[in-house]
Formats: sequence, structure tokens, C-alpha cells
Amino acid sequence: MTRLKSTSGETREKKKKEKDRSMRRFTNKIKRIFCLADFSWIDSENHQFKIGLREIELDAIFYYENIILICEYTGLTNDIKDHVRKKHEAFEQIEENKSGFLEHLCSHFDEHTRKLCKYDPSQYRIKYLYFSQKELGFNKDTLNLYSLIKFVEPRYLEYFNKMAQCIHRSIKYEIYRFLNIADEEIGIYSTESQNKSISATIITPEEFTGLKNGVRIVSFMMSAETLIKNSYVLRKDNWEDTATLYQRLIQRDKIRGIRKFLATKKEVFYNNIIVALPDSVYFLDGKDQRIEIEQVKECAVCKMMIPDKMNTIGIIDGQHRIYAHYEGAADDPAELDISILRKKLHLLVTGLIFPRNMSGPQRAQIESEIFLDINTNAKPVPPDVLLHITAIKYPLSDIGVAIAVIERINHESIFLRKFELSSLEQRKIKIASIIKFALRYLVSIEEQEKKNLYTYWTGDKEGLQKHDNSAYEDYVKYCTSNLVQYFSAVRDRFKGEWNDAESKVLSVISINGFILAYTSFVNEYGIKNFDFFKEKLQSLEIDFSKEKFPYTSSQYKKFSIEILKALRGGDGLSQNQDQGR
Repeated sequence: MTRLKSTSGETREKKKKEKDRSMRRFTNKIKRIFCLADFSWIDSENHQFKIGLREIELDAIFYYENIILICEYTGLTNDIKDHVRKKHEAFEQIEENKSGFLEHLCSHFDEHTRKLCKYDPSQYRIKYLYFSQKELGFNKDTLNLYSLIKFVEPRYLEYFNKMAQCIHRSIKYEIYRFLNIADEEIGIYSTESQNKSISATIITPEEFTGLKNGVRIVSFMMSAETLIKNSYVLRKDNWEDTATLYQRLIQRDKIRGIRKFLATKKEVFYNNIIVALPDSVYFLDGKDQRIEIEQVKECAVCKMMIPDKMNTIGIIDGQHRIYAHYEGAADDPAELDISILRKKLHLLVTGLIFPRNMSGPQRAQIESEIFLDINTNAKPVPPDVLLHITAIKYPLSDIGVAIAVIERINHESIFLRKFELSSLEQRKIKIASIIKFALRYLVSIEEQEKKNLYTYWTGDKEGLQKHDNSAYEDYVKYCTSNLVQYFSAVRDRFKGEWNDAESKVLSVISINGFILAYTSFVNEYGIKNFDFFKEKLQSLEIDFSKEKFPYTSSQYKKFSIEILKALRGGDGLSQNQDQGR
């Protein structure tokens, strides 16, 4: 008995040590990223703050000039909402007693007083970050309850970690974008520096480009330093919840190779960078008189006025050539040379100026098409990136609608964050095969012989075909709702397997089989609800264990036939009975 108690105690102690090590790695990763981004770290753990009505403990504080980041770390998986609620209440006390909080900081952390306490209390910007080791699984309604908090999901942190490994100190601009911090919020901002003048900008006449969409092209030179600071990239692996992301992560080896070339050759690249310019650019002629770009009918050399602001220029092609000039750490042997080249070398840039009334999705379609045209013959573009580009270019295509449905269903409780929408999300359900071989047929709005969800949708079909956004959202919501009911019945039938990481029930093979069966069922019988599918699926007998699951990777159709037998059942349903119109 004594030995058993001892072994049990040793096991608990071992688990505790591993948990502590895991949390140290987690917090060190966060500290490394933010310190690389020029933030200073205050070790506030175990320090009690008496703020307003509460005693508050803060895991860590980072600051840069007048920007203060208050951080909470957690490895909790149980009662997570209660933990978040309490932290939000604590952060509300800080917001209501900001002067008292700042005074406490300045008086209790002497080594930081000189750097931290040089601004008026009204000039400070405080952001509240919540870092979780595990996915939180919050839907939008839950997130909206805690409006003060910026949640940093594990994949967001991994994105920043990967990017920091590639572009080092230049990661700060990505972090500012994540935090929605603009230039004018940092330090003492001078209005004199709001615009940068770029001489010898060439405006190309519309007829010289062959473009019929109103997009105008300009050519100019810009320093690598300015491009790094003022640009952003729509990488599909980042934190943004939007369908208009299409670019790949930066590749560390490629960045290193280009940086080595720069440090050795000390010369600029001959091929141009392609960017999307902000709407706020304008042009001056030789007499510094403003000219409208629409009036230019022949090649004109002029002066371009462009906002000198972070994250305003969208990089379409050339991110590696730009970011190879990154700000390196102190131990980077190339940084001494690169720091000079960053200011000295000016890259040739082709800038796109979109019509002011062109929508965001329309702009993204053009950008992604350019990206694809350039990169088709370069390194192979991953299948999921190609799918996203197709969805951006053709949102009403079967693939475009299918991706929109996948992204929406990924926020529903049944499939909450189970799909791999980013290359940084490991061990999740990959979507490329699901979209290409199954889901697209169920949700397609194109005319076809077989009936699908679009057949039974009673919404504004004419508006949808004309790209009406509310009609599009309504149809995506309709598809999602029906799929949720169907798969809720699947989950109800296979409860144990659904939550078993080793089970094949959430494999691509199974999901495709279930979707193909559902597509055939809708064609034959129309729309049914959860209760119907719950009853029918009771007769489906499948062993989803890894060892005994009888279907291989390409046997979606074969598996779907087995499922369809159960859905048809023996209750008198006949083919072409299309209930539910």
C-alpha cells in the first residue's frame, strides 16, 4: 500500500513538473516575441495591484513608449469562461482607474520608471491580451462579451513565432497591426510626418496597360526600410477571420539566402515589387499642383504623396525580397551592413491604384489573380492556397461557396475550430479534399440536373446571382444550418467516436462519405431535420476504430453508398420524393 501511494505521488509530481515546463516554454515564447518587437518586459507575476475595488495580479506587462500590454497566461481547459470573466472584470477596473494604475507601475517598478513614466496619463494606450495554451473555442457572441480583451489563440502565437524567426525585430509591425495600433498612437506623433513624397513617379496611361477595370498602374522607387514599416501581407495563416487571405507564410531559408546575397553584393534587385496602394495617395505635377490620376492620358512623371503610415501598402508579390532587409537582432552578423542598406537601397515598385468605389472583395480578386499568375510557374502553390485564391476570384463558384460554408461551420459548436484553415493548425481536418471531392456539389449554385441545397433554398436567388452580399450570406447560412443538423445527428449516433482523437469518424474519408451520402439524399428526398437523421442513422453500423475502419483514402463513394442505405431506411421513402420545399 505504501509503495502504491508513493508511485501515485511520483506520477502526480512528474505531471506537475511537465506542466510547469510546458508553461515556462509558453511564456518564454511570448516574452521572446514581444522583446524582439522592442517591448520591455515587466515581471509582474506574484505582484499585487490594488486597483479600484479589487486586488489584481497580472502575469506580465510589456511596454514600448506609451503602449502598455497587460498579459494573462493560462493553461486551463476547465471553467475557462469563468476565468476569462474574472480577468475582464479586473481589466475593467484598470480602465476605470487608469491614472492610479500607471502611478502604481511607476512607484513599484523602479528600474522601469524612467522609460515608462514619461508621458501624461491621457497619452497611454493600454491593451489587454489573453494567451491560452489550448484553443478557447469561443464563438463570436462569447468574444463580444469580453470586448476589452484581445484573445491570442495558440495558432496566432505560433504565427507570430514563425514570423519572428524569419523577420526578427521587424515583427513589431505585424504586432501593431494585430493590436490595431496606428502610427499616431505611438509616442508623440508629429503631423508633419503624415505624408512621404516620392519624386519621379511614373503614371502609366490606362490604354498602355490594357486594363479595363479602372485599376491604374504607377512605378516608383521606395526604400526597403519604408516598405517594411508601411506594408502588410494578406497571409492565409494569420489571425484575420476573412476570406480574402491568399498568400503563403514567409520561408525562413529563402529569407536567409536573399539576406546573404544582400550583405555580400550590396545591390538592389532588378525585378519589381508589386503592391496595392492605399486610397489616400495623390499626385502633384512639376508645379506642385494636385492632379487627378484619371486625367493622365500619356506617360507622366510626377510626385506621389503617400501616407507614411504602418500597414497601409498591401504587398502582392515580393514579400521575401522586402523582408530580407529585416531589422536583425544584436547577434546578427549581417545586421551592420543590412542596417545601412535598409535605408540606402530603393526597390523598384509597381503600384496598383484601385477605383475608390471598388469593393474589398473585388480588389482581393484582382490581387490574388496577379499573385497566382506570377507564382504559377515558380514554387508549386499548395492546394489549400489555390482553393482560397479560387474562392476570392470566383466567390459564387462551387469552390467559393464551399469554402465560405467550411469557414462558417468552423465557428459552429459541432465543428468548432476542427478544420485546418491554416498551415499552422496541426492535427486538424484538412479541407482541400472535402471541398474538391464532396462539399462543392452539395452547395453549388450552378444549374445542374441533380437537386442540391440551392434547389431548396427559398432566398433571393436573383440577388445571389448578381453578387448581392446579403443574399450570399443568407445562402451560406442556410447551407451551414442544414449541414449542422445532419452532422449533429451523426455525432449523436457516434458520440464516443466523435470525441476520440484516434477514431476515424472525423477523418476526411468519413466526412466526404457523409457529405456525398447527404448530397445524394437531398437529390432524392429533399430537406430533412435533425430528428429524421437521428432516427435513420441508428441503423448505421460502422467500426470507426483505426484498426477496423473498412474504407481507404479514395473510397468516399463506396462509404457514402453504405450511409445512404441507412438514410433511405425502410420507412417508405421513395426516390424523387422531395419533401421540404
